[in-house]
Amino acid sequence: MIKRRIFAAIALIAFAIGSSLFWNDGAVKWVSIGINLGAALLGFILLHFKWRAREKREVSPKKAQEIFS
Repeated sequence: MIKRRIFAAIALIAFAIGSSLFWNDGAVKWVSIGINLGAALLGFILLHFKWRAREKREVSPKKAQEIFS
């Protein structure tokens, strides 16, 4: 599950920086990049807690074997 979090973080950061550069015609505006990175961080935090809650509910084959044995 760590791979999913790493991929999500990289994708969110890339799109945050890329969208800022796109909307500013390639000019680096640090305020815009900072706001986008803040929104990406907030999105990643929300995804992290959503995925963590789902992982707690999932029953792995090993847990199922321990429960029913």
